[in-house]
Amino acid sequence: MKKLGYRYVAITVMTALLGGTPFVGMAAPQKEVPKRTTVKATFVKPNERKAPTVPKRVIQKPTVKASNAEKQTVSESNIKDKKGDTNAVANTVRESGTSGEPVIRVLLGHRSQSFSISSAMPMVVLDSRGHQVQTIKENQTVTVSSGGGSVHINGHSIDKSITIQNTQGRYGSELQTLGKTYRGGVTVHANASGSMSVINVLGLEQYVQGVVPEEVVPSWPTPALEAQAVAARTYALHSMKSKQNSIYDIGTTTADQVYGGKSSEFSSTNAAVKRTHGVVLTYQGQPINALFHSDGGGYTEDSVNLWGNDLPYLKGVVDFSNHEGTTVWNVITSRQSIEQKLAGASKSVGYLQKIELSPLADRPMKVQDRGVSGRVKTMKFIGEKGSVSLTGEQVQGIFGLKSTLFDFYVGQTPPSRIQGSSVKANHTFSKANQTVTIHGYGWGHGLGLSQWGAAEMASRKEASQPDYYKVILQHYYQGTALTKLYN
Repeated sequence: MKKLGYRYVAITVMTALLGGTPFVGMAAPQKEVPKRTTVKATFVKPNERKAPTVPKRVIQKPTVKASNAEKQTVSESNIKDKKGDTNAVANTVRESGTSGEPVIRVLLGHRSQSFSISSAMPMVVLDSRGHQVQTIKENQTVTVSSGGGSVHINGHSIDKSITIQNTQGRYGSELQTLGKTYRGGVTVHANASGSMSVINVLGLEQYVQGVVPEEVVPSWPTPALEAQAVAARTYALHSMKSKQNSIYDIGTTTADQVYGGKSSEFSSTNAAVKRTHGVVLTYQGQPINALFHSDGGGYTEDSVNLWGNDLPYLKGVVDFSNHEGTTVWNVITSRQSIEQKLAGASKSVGYLQKIELSPLADRPMKVQDRGVSGRVKTMKFIGEKGSVSLTGEQVQGIFGLKSTLFDFYVGQTPPSRIQGSSVKANHTFSKANQTVTIHGYGWGHGLGLSQWGAAEMASRKEASQPDYYKVILQHYYQGTALTKLYN
């Protein structure tokens, strides 16, 4: 998901473009969706895991529909392809099925070295015009490389761009490449620089199946999984619209939203995608920019305070997150360490004397240097050699903080909560090297859906009512409508 500062700081991530998760071959037998449980702090989101070990995945073998399509959004790249080449690729992948479900183009990465693609089914190679030029037998691996502005298959030049999918067609195709299994086809575009852009082309629903388990915990209560499925689908559609003239629509990291292909799928999250099939969040009839983050820290933020653009559906609201380690966190430091970090960022003020920042207080806040949630907009460090004003994002980056929702407590113990606290932050240094606690809340940019907040809402008794995911979504995205765009 698009991050401000970073999301884990970053939610993923926020995480590399090409993950190292082992690919999955044949689908495992379908298991029941995990039973709803109350969300506790013991759950760790996939993008917060410190080790690559994950629970055994249960891969759902879906019923193939001729209309299925899927999409994911990526961060901006520096590709300098000719306009004609871009359009040639776009025209081969932008069609949608009979139900109106769109096809999405997911950038798996840019490569300068060759790589392999294989499938348990026979594969076909299509040129840039969509014409079949080669057939590959089942379980046979092909090597893809580039040279001279052309994509090569097993050393033979084919075209400036090619697409590989198996004979089941785009909506039934499954390919193994880059260490994972992906649904749909793979388009490879030869760039003028000599590198290749590797793009997974598939149905939007299949794409969302590969996003949800990477963004949330698959054992979370069903309404939270459904809310994430709708948010991910909506975010992808919004990104597709902004990338119409690009060779891809979205990436695979926390710069957009994390995508792991079929290798990431769980039966519980696939079921949530199926139950919300085609449902998106709209405002005035258009899919919204459905931003989400890991933990709102008790209150989300207005978009105008982070980006400068005032989106009516991205307004600060009460967040119900209560996850240990992300809802409340502390960074213990000192005056000297703060001075060193400021100097390392070319923001030195010499001997630090005081910090100018409105103390964090009950939300919603109405002060100039903080947003409604209390997230820092600007603050000033004052020292013997002068002062420096920094944004909350700059401070977050310099000190490695999880969010911009924080305060500095010089030589004192921070409060256990914001609301109703009688502890006022001390921002003045009186000793040579006082201990300083940077006391903060939340994880991520704080706009839109709080994933841990959604999980907490979904664990409550009232969440047993039908379609409770709609209540969650319309709480975090104020004034939106839930619209079924296709069947």
